[in-house]
Amino acid sequence: MDTPVTGSNESAAFIYYNLNELDKQCSIWPVRGGITETKRGYYVGPKRIESYSLHIVKEGLLRIEWDAGNHVTLSEGDIFCLFPMRTYTYYAIENEAPPKMSWIVIDGPRAAEMIELTGLKSDYPFLHGKWTKEAGLALQDLLRLMSGEEKENALVRSLDMQSLLYRLIAALCRTTPKIDTREPADWVEQSMSYIRQHALEGISVEQAARAAGLNRTYYSVAFAKKAGMPPSDYITQVRMDAAKRLLAETDASITEIAYTTGYSSLYAFTRTFKNRLCLSPTSYREAVRKGI
Repeated sequence: MDTPVTGSNESAAFIYYNLNELDKQCSIWPVRGGITETKRGYYVGPKRIESYSLHIVKEGLLRIEWDAGNHVTLSEGDIFCLFPMRTYTYYAIENEAPPKMSWIVIDGPRAAEMIELTGLKSDYPFLHGKWTKEAGLALQDLLRLMSGEEKENALVRSLDMQSLLYRLIAALCRTTPKIDTREPADWVEQSMSYIRQHALEGISVEQAARAAGLNRTYYSVAFAKKAGMPPSDYITQVRMDAAKRLLAETDASITEIAYTTGYSSLYAFTRTFKNRLCLSPTSYREAVRKGI
C-alpha cells in the first residue's frame, strides 16, 4: 500500500508491504519502503526501529547521530543503515540543501548477515559514495512491486521481490573491497563440499582449484595437507562411494553406473574400481547381495 505523507518538513510516500506465507519462509523480506523529500528544518529522532532500514541520500546533505556521541555528514550517493533497537537521530543541516532519500526496511532470519556483507556495521552504519545505478534500479523495481502497482499472483510477486532483494544486496557488495581472511582449513572444507556436489559430473582438479580461486599447484599441496589426501584422490573416493551405493542398491548396469559417476568410459571406471577395491564392479555387487 502506497501512503502519501505530507508534513511541515517533509513530503513522503510510504509503502507498507503485507507479508504472505511464502515471504515468511524466506531468509529476508521487505517490510516497508519509500521516498522522502525533506525541507529545511527536517528532523527525526531520537528513535529506534525493530528491523534494518537502509537509507540512500539522493540529493542534499544529511547529518546522522547514533549511540549518543557518534555522528557523520552524508551527501549524494551515501548510504546509512538504522540497525534494530539502536538510537538514531538524523536531520537536515542548517543553511544546506535538505536531503532527498529513498529507503527500504528489511527483516528476516538472515537480514543481519546480508547487511553485514555490504560493509555496513552497527558501530559504522554508513558507506560513502557506494550507491550505484545497479542498486538504484533494483530498489526502484522492488518498491514498485511492494506498492502493488502490478496486479499479479502474490506468490510470483514474492519470488520477484526475493530476486530483487538479493540483486540489491549483491550490488552493494560489489562496491565493498574483498578481503580474504579464510584460513586454509576454511577453503579446504568448502572445496571438499564443492567436490562432493560435482564429482559425479566429471570435474577435474583444475576445475576445483579454479572454483576455490587458487593456483592448481598451491591448491593441491594445501588440500592434501589439510584433507589427508590429494584432491584427485578425494574426487575418486566420492565417485567410488557413489558407485558402491548404486551397485548395492539399484539394478543399474555397470555401464550406466560408470557414466553416472563421471567416467568417460566403462574401461576407465572398471579399472579404477578394481584398483581401489581389488574387486570388479560385478564381483562387488555379487558379494554385497550374498552378504559377504
